[in-house]
Order: sequence, then C-alpha cells, then structure tokens
Amino acid sequence: MKSSPHRPSIELLFKRGLGSAEIARRLQISSSTVRNVVAAIKKRGDASEVKKSGRPRSVNTRNTRAIIKKRIIRNDGLSLNRMASQLGIARSTVQSIVKNDLKLKSYKLRRGQYLSDKSKAMRLEKCRKLLQHFQVRRVSDVIWTDEKIFTIEPLPNRQNQRQLLSKDDSMSPKRRLAHNRLFPKSVMVWAGITATGKTPLVFIERNVKINSEVYQKIVLMDNLLPWVTQHFAGGPFILQQDWAPSHGSRSTLAVLEAHFPGFLDKNLWPASSPDLNPMDFSVWGMLEGKIAGKVFATVDDLKAALEVAWASIDDGYLRRTVNSVKKRLRACVKARGSNFEILL
Repeated sequence: MKSSPHRPSIELLFKRGLGSAEIARRLQISSSTVRNVVAAIKKRGDASEVKKSGRPRSVNTRNTRAIIKKRIIRNDGLSLNRMASQLGIARSTVQSIVKNDLKLKSYKLRRGQYLSDKSKAMRLEKCRKLLQHFQVRRVSDVIWTDEKIFTIEPLPNRQNQRQLLSKDDSMSPKRRLAHNRLFPKSVMVWAGITATGKTPLVFIERNVKINSEVYQKIVLMDNLLPWVTQHFAGGPFILQQDWAPSHGSRSTLAVLEAHFPGFLDKNLWPASSPDLNPMDFSVWGMLEGKIAGKVFATVDDLKAALEVAWASIDDGYLRRTVNSVKKRLRACVKARGSNFEILL
C-alpha cells in the first residue's frame, strides 16, 4: 500500500470516534485511503507504515543507469561483461538496465564489402544506368553468373553449434573441436541463373588456373553457350559477369561480342557489388545451407552433393530472387552507392 501523509490525522480522528466518511470529508481525501488506513489500525493497533519486504534497489540506481548510458553513447560496441567487471556489479544487472531501462537491444554487425568514396560514386552512377537499362530490357532475361570455392570440410558455426555436456566432461576428450585444415581439398564452382532456369554447375579443379583460355573454353563455349542456345531458343538474353582479369581480356571480349552480344559491360556493371548479383547475395548461401554440416571424404562426394542441392532449387525461388534485383538497384541509389541492406 502506498504511504499516505494523512496517516497520523486519520488515526487521530478515528480514535476520537469519527467514521471513515466524515474523516474523508474533513481531510478532503478519498474514502478508500481512509478505509485502508482504518483497516491497518484495526489489524495492528496503529497506522504506522509496515516495512516493505524484499531487497531494496541498491545496484540498479539512477547513478548506475546514467554511467552505463554514458558509456554506451561513447562506445555502443562495449561488452556487457567488461562493463559489469569495471563497475563491480553482476552482468545480469547490466543486462537488465540495458534491456529494461535503456530499451536497447543487441544486434549483430551487418556484413558488407568495404566501399571507398570513389567506389560509392561509381556504384551510384552505374545503378542509375542499370535502372534505365531495365526499363527497355527485362531483368528476367539476365544470366547472373559467378564463381565460388567449396571445400570438403564444413564451415563451423562457432556461435550456434554447441554441445550439451556435464561440467566434468566440458574439459574431457568428449568436447569436440571445431577446426579447419590449413589447405582443405576444394573445387571451384561456376554457375549462373535466370528467372526461369539454371545453368549446369561447372567444376574447375583446384590446380587449374582460370585464365582467359580456360574461362572461354570450359565456361563460355563448352557449357554456357550450349545451355543458352537450348534455354532461350534464339530469344533475347543478357550475360552478367564480374570483371576478373580473365573475364575482361581482349580475347574474352571478342568471344563475348561474337556469342553473347548485349552483355553487361564495364560501363554498366559496377565493381565491388556482390550485393547486386543474385548469385552472391542469395544463391551461394542457399547452396551452402543445403550441404551445411556435412563432411565429404573426397572432392567427388562434394561435387555430387552440390549437384543434388543445385537440382533442388526451384523456379519460384529463382523468379523471386531475380525480381529483387531492381529493388536492390533502387536501394543502392537511395544509399548514394553505399551499403544498402538496411534499406531493404
């Protein structure tokens, strides 16, 4: 019950024989307050305030909250453990203040490529050009391509991959070790998608250097061209690729002009822009997720698993992923060429 400053007056008038209604009228306070005090007098014999049970708030004070708030303003990446240690209070107290009093929540850092001011200006210019380009051409006609290295060892998830062990077993051989070999066996994978289909996966062995000759023969002529011929059946298409040295050499450009006219050249496709390529911002991650946690004895086993995962990607996913490109281009323009994931 909240303490009332009228307790002594109520007690005095009650002991003189006045009723609750009359006391409330004389003191001009609510009758419920009078009744509560009178009930306490009848129960304990006086109107003195009963000491509250429970531990008083001695750590989570206004001063402590002000100190924590000030430190977070100076450095919003400060560890709660470190702050608790410095202040000599429990981490749970710091966490409670941050969450309940300061109304703050912990977020993982956003990941993205580093962009210089020059890169941002270039991305802004080319994203605007691409948006204009796709007013005439269809984004669904683009073949989005990329390469990625896959290894036979799974990538450990150090944050969420855990074991349930007793305290004694936590320091025993039962506790598994997340590790990676220095140079695990791997394979380079090239692939491409459109809104309506997928190219074959092209595997390039680790000891093969992807120079212009290899890229033109193994990727463009032996795999992509036959697939384009069958998939588009003479209809229009646009090839997108990054501009690695083997992709932009004179001899490669000659092959592109002859067999893939209308490709997105350097004047249109911005460098340092994996966040605009569906292969980078979505497809490779999905493929990794489908084989996550698996250990492969050989590179051939890895290839077979990748083929199965690739075949399971459906046209609905491809359509949604490709259709999101224009939204990303607009977000990039809105962000003035900077990282824009937060705007999506």
